[in-house]
Amino acid sequence: MTRWFRLRTYRPPDRAPDRHAANGLLLSAVAALALHIHRQPLWLSLGVCGMLAWRYLVENYSWRSPGRLLRWGLLIAALVAVINTYGTLLGREAGISLLALLVGLKILEIRSLRDYFVSVFLLYFLTLGAFLFSQSLITAALAMIVAVVTTAALVRLSLPNTFPASEGVRLTLAILWRAIPIMLLLYLLFPRIQGSLWGLPGDAFAARTGLSDTVVPGSFNALSSDDAVAFRVHFTGPAPPAHQLYWRSLVLSHTDGTAWSRSGADRIAVNTEAWRFRGDGPPVSYTVDYEATGHHWLVALDLPAMVPATAIAHPGFVLEAKKRVEQRIHYAMRSYPAHDISELTPAAREFHLRAPRPASARIQELVDEWRRGSDPVDAALRFFNEQDFHYTLSPPLLADDTLDAFMFGTRRGYCEHYATAFAMLMRHTGIPSRLVVGYQGGVWNDAGDYLVVRQTDAHAWTEVWRDGRGWIRVDPTAAVAPERIELGMTALQALLAQGALPGELEAATIRALLEGRWLARQWSRLGMYWDAANTAWNRWVMAYGPARQLRLLQSLGFETPSWLQVATTLFIGIGALLLVLAATLLTKRDKPDPVAASYRRFCAKLGRSGLARHAHEGPMDFYQRISAARPELAPDCKRIIGLYIMLRYGGVTRPDFVDQLRWRVRHFTAAGHRAARTAPP
Repeated sequence: MTRWFRLRTYRPPDRAPDRHAANGLLLSAVAALALHIHRQPLWLSLGVCGMLAWRYLVENYSWRSPGRLLRWGLLIAALVAVINTYGTLLGREAGISLLALLVGLKILEIRSLRDYFVSVFLLYFLTLGAFLFSQSLITAALAMIVAVVTTAALVRLSLPNTFPASEGVRLTLAILWRAIPIMLLLYLLFPRIQGSLWGLPGDAFAARTGLSDTVVPGSFNALSSDDAVAFRVHFTGPAPPAHQLYWRSLVLSHTDGTAWSRSGADRIAVNTEAWRFRGDGPPVSYTVDYEATGHHWLVALDLPAMVPATAIAHPGFVLEAKKRVEQRIHYAMRSYPAHDISELTPAAREFHLRAPRPASARIQELVDEWRRGSDPVDAALRFFNEQDFHYTLSPPLLADDTLDAFMFGTRRGYCEHYATAFAMLMRHTGIPSRLVVGYQGGVWNDAGDYLVVRQTDAHAWTEVWRDGRGWIRVDPTAAVAPERIELGMTALQALLAQGALPGELEAATIRALLEGRWLARQWSRLGMYWDAANTAWNRWVMAYGPARQLRLLQSLGFETPSWLQVATTLFIGIGALLLVLAATLLTKRDKPDPVAASYRRFCAKLGRSGLARHAHEGPMDFYQRISAARPELAPDCKRIIGLYIMLRYGGVTRPDFVDQLRWRVRHFTAAGHRAARTAPP
């Protein structure tokens, strides 16, 4: 009795796919590897491509497959190479690289149909691995294409070798088309989790760039060449003018004479500064789509008047996220570009006047001259504007006394050079000052009606305390290169690339230089549309989290939906879709077989002449009876019945044979005469 209850694993009869199916698998492998080729080392791409090329020669030119000893040697070499490159077999980069090598090795050792199927499923995993690095629209589109190619390879492997390749493609598209409603239902109703499904600890943010909480002259040099998007802003109403687009991120008050940073003493000294100020004019409402940085600090239009639910307010009107920004976040804000801060404690005043070293003789003489004037701030700005200072992204190195060397030596630099020098000069004149870092400006995207701020727009400016007015923003960069503030960093870089000197150009000259060539303008416009599409993808697809799912369920009538209710709704929806699909397939009329239809028409013509085919009569028996009864019809009937047997029972699927059969039946007459003298196609 036990043999009747013994569980056996069902194994379908093995067969070797034809070379077209094997080549389809190789094509899908190349497509899946192409998703990762730009982030993998060259040796890995060449190695995997070599394995696939070897397999191609095996399938198409009868090369010998590698033996077991060689395969084990390749596996050990792959493990050693990955460890030597990444120092580990774990993590995002190392794991995907190892998976790519294993895919190549598995395809190289294929021996049975089961190995083909295992290789296909490994390719699905490799395709999903692309989302560990990026969830952008282009990644999703490319992954979808790879998934279609891989599914086509899987379907082709599952079909008999006699099926044409076009039938496999048609069946693949039909399967994926019917799966779209179920995919959308799962996306909308499957319980969402907070955070990204694709994040990995450890190496997931190793390559992120952004603002640092320490600024030294030259620290923005890396950001000036980084064109990555920092954040995007959608304004509820009209956007502020360019000179008010200061995006506040960090306030640095501690300095050692060269570097400016935040320290424990900094926070203790200013922790009594409350978020109290008086806004002048109407507030600006907007939303920020902030890219992942791996840091805590956020950005807000200067000066923020609210704190998002996911952020914490810090002195200096600084916003910090409650946890590291390890994925793109979205938050609403309200700010007052025109404002008045009128509170500074004695401890904070003393802290913002500290200078780590006495001023040099030349600096002291300069600030004494400014003190004797009406306003040291205006005097300093005039000095920067009238003296031989230049804005450049490639400044020379500074000596130990960086302030003296910059003011009386190099006189070349960009925003942090001028901001740090100005802040220290103000402290020497007895005016409290601090450094603010963030972003300035941005590029307006007309295609999506929002502002794009990139890492190249990173900026540093100064705030000085004026009794009766509070902290006042002063940007000394504007005194040297007003184009940086009015036109933005992108336009300024274009001017510098053409050899222009900021601050010395007429408006007409600037406009002529920035217009550029027609092709460059069209390319820029195309980039705006692409960025708008990516933004829509991020906002409506990637940002679909628990909060948005809850709002969707509430709109469907669930006030406080539980997991059980959501799961029940999901199963009911999938069941309804499957029932609709089943009903569609069952009621769908099959397309008539052209071969059978032609044969029935042929038999009908003979039946009208008295030679009706019997129900039990096969094609050859019918032909023998026709030959005996009407010998003059035998030649035509032999060709027609021969084509029918070849197409119906011989496994031949050539369309030209089908057309020939249809032509011969159409021109066949029981009298034995053709209606047309032309030869069949």
